[in-house]
Amino acid sequence: MRPLLAETLIALVEAVRAPSGSGIVVTEAEIELPLEVTSAVHHGKLVFFGGPPHTRWVSGVLPPVHLGKLRVELAEAGCGE
Repeated sequence: MRPLLAETLIALVEAVRAPSGSGIVVTEAEIELPLEVTSAVHHGKLVFFGGPPHTRWVSGVLPPVHLGKLRVELAEAGCGE
């Protein structure tokens, strides 16, 4: 079973975080990657699963792959309320 889509997206955002103590601050990131996304009803709620494709080779028998785009920007606390 694939991980929850939310967990995959959180891991992607954490992957661009600069190492602590490096003095580098990441203020924005744009990530594009292929994702296999599926959904299911779990305990009466719609849940989405998603992660990188099983393989990079297109064979016609694997689930469809979607191009995911994620843009994250640094914002001041309280912004958007």
